[in-house]
Amino acid sequence: MADFLTIDVYRDPVRRTPARRRSIRTALEARPAGLRAHTINHANTGTFTLIPRHYGTCLLLAWESPKAASAAWQGPLGAALGRAGDYRLDGEVARVRTEHDGDHWHGWRPSDDGAAPLAKDEPMVVLVHGVVRPRYVTTFLRDNTHAASRARHHPGHRGSIDVHARPPFENTSISIWRDRRSAQDFAYQPGGHAPAMQRVRDLDTHRIGVYLQVRPLASTGNLGIDEPALPDLPDADR
Repeated sequence: MADFLTIDVYRDPVRRTPARRRSIRTALEARPAGLRAHTINHANTGTFTLIPRHYGTCLLLAWESPKAASAAWQGPLGAALGRAGDYRLDGEVARVRTEHDGDHWHGWRPSDDGAAPLAKDEPMVVLVHGVVRPRYVTTFLRDNTHAASRARHHPGHRGSIDVHARPPFENTSISIWRDRRSAQDFAYQPGGHAPAMQRVRDLDTHRIGVYLQVRPLASTGNLGIDEPALPDLPDADR
């Protein structure tokens, strides 16, 4: 079945981020039942500000089922972590696309097996993971600056962050959209992100590229905006 995701963003000051990452790694040493993959990344505001600022830590966990995630978060994992993130989201991977056969996200090859496609009026979370080729870093950063300025003011944008492990070559955006229609308007309409996406394909700018559409099922808090990201959804189960 499709991966079930829990995404937690911890808003810590720079001096506390290393301790947070160590505590997460320690908590995951006793691998919870049903955990398929995990990524622990630094987070910044590069998806919606022209000059990125430190944001904290993003913990993304892929599970075999919502039941497995709930059991872990309500049991030893939750106890070991001490608390859930300041922003929390539960979701189902609805679509996976990669730029090349075999592309992965730190060893994780996401699965959308059995998931229904997202309807145009459903809220959507978009995750784009990429490792840029060194000779295209300047091109990528220029395109990313343009995308950030456009996303910030798009009426369908409900929050986003950039997460990374090896900047400036590896960058991942997590963006929340009011509905799939809004996300596609930003991505494909003139003046949006379409030229950058076309450059990725024409120039093969990335040696790894993974694109996910995620169906958000629960959301707690805000992410880069001053109001709840998806207030019509139930709170995330932590």
